[in-house]
Amino acid sequence: MRSWLGALAITVSWIAFGTAAAHADVPRSSDGNGVLVGSAGAPVQLEIFIEPQCPHVAELESTDGDAIARNIGDGRLAVTYRPLTFLDDRKHTDVSARISNALFLAADPATSPTAYQAFVQDLYRHQTRPDNNEIAAMARESGVPDAVAEKIAAGDYVVDPAAMNDANRARLVQDNPENPGTPTVYDLNTKTVVDTQDSEWLGKLLA
Repeated sequence: MRSWLGALAITVSWIAFGTAAAHADVPRSSDGNGVLVGSAGAPVQLEIFIEPQCPHVAELESTDGDAIARNIGDGRLAVTYRPLTFLDDRKHTDVSARISNALFLAADPATSPTAYQAFVQDLYRHQTRPDNNEIAAMARESGVPDAVAEKIAAGDYVVDPAAMNDANRARLVQDNPENPGTPTVYDLNTKTVVDTQDSEWLGKLLA
């Protein structure tokens, strides 16, 4: 009897663990200006500074996004995305502000890290100045829950883009004073900027 109960307890524990892992959320960073994708206990912790309209970020996500997604899913990697909106002023648009707001709307307890990373990648595959309905469609296709996508379509306001940009810009200049551009990938464990020009950068971090 004791042996059977012990086995049952172990089974229930594994089911509970699996369920929790599958439904892990994507919370905001402690300062409120970033979104943590992946486990806070992952051995590799990165900050990635992004601008929704930046072609260089799109290149990073195109080249390395699948590997980032895979290692987030495996629990080996966590990424804190920190959006900026400086290209809105240059392009006389509000696209970066609206996409940044959508990224914070997607940081919902119902959104899984896998769906969130897929949403990020999809946004960078479609840098066509999408409206809120198009952003919401990408969210749904990426696995973000319908209720969250509806908030994105409605343009619900959850972040002050100007204040967020200023805060993340200040942090970026602090972390990468020599070249404070996007994307900047910052290793939170070693407190150093990652050289993403090295095609093996992610594999070396995970080795």
